[in-house]
Amino acid sequence: MSAFDLIAGVLLIASALAAVTLKNAVHAGLALVGNFLVLATVYFALEAQFLGWIQIIVYAGAVMVLFLFVIMLLFDAKADVGAGRMPWMRPIAAALAAVFFLALAYAFSGVGPVHPLAEIKLAGGLPGPLGQLLYGPWLYVVLLIAVLLFAATVAAVVLVQPGVRGARKKPQVLERERELEEVDR
Repeated sequence: MSAFDLIAGVLLIASALAAVTLKNAVHAGLALVGNFLVLATVYFALEAQFLGWIQIIVYAGAVMVLFLFVIMLLFDAKADVGAGRMPWMRPIAAALAAVFFLALAYAFSGVGPVHPLAEIKLAGGLPGPLGQLLYGPWLYVVLLIAVLLFAATVAAVVLVQPGVRGARKKPQVLERERELEEVDR
């Protein structure tokens, strides 16, 4: 393990932790952009230039700019997502995390059907061999990840949006609603 591996690992973990623990949504989004950029340097170090550029252009560029724009335009930078909201979600989240951890442990244990990457030459992260690897034997896994990401995006919007069951209205919204009710009388 080289010094680059250690530094990249520490930066990846630190930026990921910052992205999920910072209370300010804009700062958390910027920490996630930092995580994406460090991950791109890891791809470049592994001679997967295509993946590195896709990581920068698609994720750090387009997706995060869109998320940050939506966060800054529509929502408070400090969203109220405290411990008191939707307490029934904690056991579900813990169970899903346990299932995910067990799946990772099984995948890395080497037990069961193993598709070694040595069979498919990745050729520096070029799109052809990468597509054969992702959409060959792993098609359903890639589709499942896409559905999971879509569900996470919908859940994030529902949790932060005022007026939805389980979400709290901002004081400014409540005050404006009271003013409108008084005008209607």
